[in-house]
Amino acid sequence: MRGEEEFIKDSALKALKDTLDDVTRELNLQILESASADELISACETLPFFSERRIVICRTIPTENDGEKLVKYIPAMPESTLLVFFIRGKVKDTFAIVKAIKAAGGVVEFYKCDAPEATKWVIQQQKRLNVTITAEAARHIVNLVGCDISSLNNELTKAAGYVGPGNELTREAISACVTRSLEVRIFDMQDYFLAGKAQDGLRAYHSMLSDGENPFGIAAYMENRFKEMLTARTYIDKGFNRDRVLAITGSSYPMKKAYEAALRYSRGEIVDILRRFANVGYLQVSGQQTDTAALEMALLRSMPRKR
Repeated sequence: MRGEEEFIKDSALKALKDTLDDVTRELNLQILESASADELISACETLPFFSERRIVICRTIPTENDGEKLVKYIPAMPESTLLVFFIRGKVKDTFAIVKAIKAAGGVVEFYKCDAPEATKWVIQQQKRLNVTITAEAARHIVNLVGCDISSLNNELTKAAGYVGPGNELTREAISACVTRSLEVRIFDMQDYFLAGKAQDGLRAYHSMLSDGENPFGIAAYMENRFKEMLTARTYIDKGFNRDRVLAITGSSYPMKKAYEAALRYSRGEIVDILRRFANVGYLQVSGQQTDTAALEMALLRSMPRKR
């Protein structure tokens, strides 16, 4: 199990553990934070106790000699053992054990959800939370919170508690109690600057500061946005169309936004703006500008030139 959608990944692991009988679960479930090939093989060779299956979970990927040794062992592993590598975030496909598992169709990916997938997930939570929610209201909460399922779960649970069991979770109720994510607020702010609406953009920026957001955190988000735009611009300059660019970079909401925004800048302009956001910390530490003033100047300079 690997990928960046940690909430669903954790839910899948819990569901897998729950397939074991309650009475004998502790005896047939072994979790290793890290392990050598020999330790993993020993765990896998242990017979299940009054059960048809034993689950072994390892939270790191064995590399080098350990990886090669496991590649040779896995075909001979007892059918009663299910070996799971549970990894946070991305994992390189260059590792020998990953190549072997992938070739056997054993890699389970947990990609970040896009907006339609996140909306579908929200709608599926109605029964669990004992509320009803329309597709429109589900899209509304995704628009406010973003597509991170962990954040959505927290805000959805809070909103369900607000309306009470058996009631409808309306758009108005969501607006009243759901906290907009920093990422969503930054996207909204950036949209103002992209449209040349400097005053609206600055108003959104100052609102985030008033709510206690860290200027360095905002600068880091903006730096990442322009890194994504630089990637998109690189492929655009090679003559790739939108579909091809998104096929290479991924069709997530941020990359779609990055592609559209990149069309409004040259590569040199993107590089210059990216450096301005990266330099916010330096300007503050060196005493040349306060962090808030340096970031405000970078935001103003981020507006695309009229052509």
